[in-house]
Amino acid sequence: MENNKKHHIERTNFDAFVHAVGSEIEQAQVRLITAANAQMLFHYWKMGNYILYHQNLQGWGSKIIKQLAKAIRFNYPEKKGYSERNLTYMCQFARSYPLNVLRSFIDTDARLSVPSIQNVTDEVLKLNNGRFTQELTAQIQSVDCQSLEFTQEAPAQIQDVEKTVSAIYRMEIREIEKVFLTSPVAKINWASQMVILDGALPLGIGYWYMKQSVEMGWSSNILKIQIETNLYNRQISNNKVNNFTATLPAPQSDLANYLLKDPYIF
Repeated sequence: MENNKKHHIERTNFDAFVHAVGSEIEQAQVRLITAANAQMLFHYWKMGNYILYHQNLQGWGSKIIKQLAKAIRFNYPEKKGYSERNLTYMCQFARSYPLNVLRSFIDTDARLSVPSIQNVTDEVLKLNNGRFTQELTAQIQSVDCQSLEFTQEAPAQIQDVEKTVSAIYRMEIREIEKVFLTSPVAKINWASQMVILDGALPLGIGYWYMKQSVEMGWSSNILKIQIETNLYNRQISNNKVNNFTATLPAPQSDLANYLLKDPYIF
């Protein structure tokens, strides 16, 4: 008779097998939900750019956002996340992170692949002192018939969101998307983005909190506490520096759990 061991998996091997499968399931869930979150953030960023462009072009005031929210609610009652408050945040999101800011964040990521206290403070200061966020206003104001030639439409005509964003930045939308998704802006959830926007943080400090949110797996509530208690200055004062290498939150982290239940992700 054959040894029964040939027909039965040893318990220790089976437990390790199940653990490996479970780990892959958890990581796949995180990858899928973070990809969906990044696309939602890109959508919000495009919406913000589009609204700002037409406010400038048409001379519309802030009331257009309230009217737009009402129209979306009427025409798409099942769609969530398009309240007047959220649309206002989308505009602030786009204004805070024009394309050259996103590129600067990516360049900063590369320089902080092996962080130290000195280079973290240097890079944060460089971002704080940079003159970035005027780019969007300047580019919106410079969009004219010539810059919109590839759309073959007059600038005063209402056109689709992606064509407008392409015209603003004079780039194909897929190239813009690639920059956005590579940047740390795409790595945290919308609620955390609103916390950072509400904090009115200098650009470099905001970048640092974004990176730490992913590295440490913070939920938006934890992020808010860390900002309010000035964690950045405390870390620097204590000569403490964390890695800047994480691109996905750990499966069991607060951020991962929040993303899995995030009401904003469609």
